[in-house]
Amino acid sequence: MAFSTDGPSLPFNKSGTVLNSRPAGPLTTDKHSTRMLLQQSGLPTPRGKCFGHGNLRAAAAYAEELGYPVVLKPLHGAQGHGVVTGISSTEDLQWAFRDVAESAYAHDDIIVEEQIEGEAYRIIVVGDRAVSALISRRGAITGDGKHTVSQLIERRQELRRRNPHLMARPIRIDERMRHLLARQDATLDSVLRSGRVVTFTYGSNTHLGGEPAQVLPEVHSSILEASVRAVQALPGLGFGGVDFLVPDISKPLTQQRAGICEINSLPAIDSHEYPLYGAPMPVAREMVAESAARSGLPLGEYREVLDLEVTIEAPEATWRYRSWLRAKARRMGLRCRMRRAGQGRVSAELQGGARHAAVWLALIQHNRLRVPVRQVETIHA
Repeated sequence: MAFSTDGPSLPFNKSGTVLNSRPAGPLTTDKHSTRMLLQQSGLPTPRGKCFGHGNLRAAAAYAEELGYPVVLKPLHGAQGHGVVTGISSTEDLQWAFRDVAESAYAHDDIIVEEQIEGEAYRIIVVGDRAVSALISRRGAITGDGKHTVSQLIERRQELRRRNPHLMARPIRIDERMRHLLARQDATLDSVLRSGRVVTFTYGSNTHLGGEPAQVLPEVHSSILEASVRAVQALPGLGFGGVDFLVPDISKPLTQQRAGICEINSLPAIDSHEYPLYGAPMPVAREMVAESAARSGLPLGEYREVLDLEVTIEAPEATWRYRSWLRAKARRMGLRCRMRRAGQGRVSAELQGGARHAAVWLALIQHNRLRVPVRQVETIHA
């Protein structure tokens, strides 16, 4: 919640703001309903149908009708969980059905969808403008004839550890990865010949190992315009992340087969602020400015250096948690003084660069020690 001493207040919930109405969120989590609304607005979407877990035979027949490869996803999935791409046979489809049945989406319906060839882009729309466009590529490694798949993946892990957003999203080495490697005749112990490329994630979401790069200057205006129209096509939505599958972002939509596969009403904006490659985009600033304008809340000037007083309400916070936060601040070049401020509360004085301070504030809640935090209050000193 942001307050003005002589004006209205402005509530936030992660990236949720006054720009989106309450009904808009549940609507975007239903991928089938979202696709129907987009189709009614004349926007490009992949063909697809929804099936129950017991309808594998009907799903397989529909996959044959679409033509392999196809994509399978839970109806209400999030952050790429449960999505399986590149399904090229009935056997692969059966495995994907079982994989979803054993996941958190075991009781959800399943969408079988045509696979549009091309890269996945997340385009952030604020009001009537597209303000950022990321390509998040599926995790892939290139063989050098010397190192194992596992060793090459560890190099990717190290790159993520140095990124403020991805440091909390390590690549997961699990059964899904092993299955994907096996489909490419590889294992974690394989030494790939020089130049051979192997993917190790099914999806491009950063939670699954995807690698984001900023590409807004390269995107054709027709793609950006379609993204704005897509957000406006969903009632009550004024801010969202549009997932666009596009073969070539430099070409107009009329010259290629592209499609919007999802819209997120609470898109993660961290990777837009801290991409692995390319220039960062101030999405948070754009979102706050638009929200404040709609709420009549005056904003002060942007400051490159901040002096903050922070109060953390976390009953389970320990000296280890406080030490961890101090160490993180030092590594980012911030000055940080912390002390206990009563039962279950910690206060901190923080000075330093605005971008690093923002990362540190995010780490208060998203900490690797898994300390639950009830509330964080930040005041400009």
